Amino acid sequence: MKRKITLGIITTLICIFGSLFIQNYSGNWYQQPLAKIQKIEIKDNQQLIQAIVVNGAAKGKEIALVAPYQENEIESVHLKKGNQVFYQGNEVMEKKRDGFVFFMVSLLLLTLLFVGGKTGLTTFISALLNSSALFFTIWFYREHASLSLIPMTMVYMFFSVAITLFLIDGIQKNSLQKFVATIVTILTAFGICYFTMAILQDKGLRFEDMGVLTRPYRPIYLASLLIGAIGASLDTVVTVISTLEEIELRNNKVTLKQLIQSGKTVGNDISGTMINVLICSYFSSAIPVILLYLFNGWSFGQTINMLLSLEAVRVLCGGFGILLSIPISLFFFAIGRRRIQ
Repeated sequence: MKRKITLGIITTLICIFGSLFIQNYSGNWYQQPLAKIQKIEIKDNQQLIQAIVVNGAAKGKEIALVAPYQENEIESVHLKKGNQVFYQGNEVMEKKRDGFVFFMVSLLLLTLLFVGGKTGLTTFISALLNSSALFFTIWFYREHASLSLIPMTMVYMFFSVAITLFLIDGIQKNSLQKFVATIVTILTAFGICYFTMAILQDKGLRFEDMGVLTRPYRPIYLASLLIGAIGASLDTVVTVISTLEEIELRNNKVTLKQLIQSGKTVGNDISGTMINVLICSYFSSAIPVILLYLFNGWSFGQTINMLLSLEAVRVLCGGFGILLSIPISLFFFAIGRRRIQ
């Protein structure tokens, strides 16, 4: 254990120094012009910047840049001396943050390895694969706008659940049970929301926040519901079935009836906390905009109706996934155990 802690401290220090090196000395890796701020002055809602170019043919040259300035940083970032920024012409495009990104990703990987070992590594790999698949789905939809986004998202759903379960557990009986139970739960929860929205003709939903989209907003919103249901359903299914498998492994004399009752108890215990996690996750992102609306004269009711109607349906879809995953998980677990008997 002492060796493991020492190794953890050493690798953490390596990540810290590595992130500092990347943040401060990786400018030559980029084709986009990059400059380091030497002096900055705020004037007429502008950040007037004196900087030195750190890459390309103009390396070492002193240049003048400008960036918009807002006290609340809604659409701009406050820059400081020593920051590195990408620029085009004489305008700052964005702040360089690759070192901080490297540190957070590497720290996450180290934590997964330190706590979960091999399982932590496969978890990290599955997260990378799922993220890559999601970005590929978005890119493919952009390139083939004539195709429907919902079927694409369903393909991603099957891939995501399969990668998460089979990469971590391997292809075996219990992972197949979890896979089928998760897919059935997701499709059931999504189907409830889909047909309810169709029957009510989307009344009460405010799609104004999606007005900047150049594609039909409804399929995109439905796709987001489907993706949101994946995490909620998968987590609950794995928790319930894995718990019952562990009970059965520790006590092979336990009956199916006792296992089902234990599964119900576990499901009841985690469902409330999981739904609260959904509420916090979805609604927390809207807090800055809610405050912005309230401080600009909107009433509380108008603000909530405008900003949280879409998030409320996402919470409902995820909530259905959590609640339905309990009986569905128990059903497929019972079927699998009866076949063994």
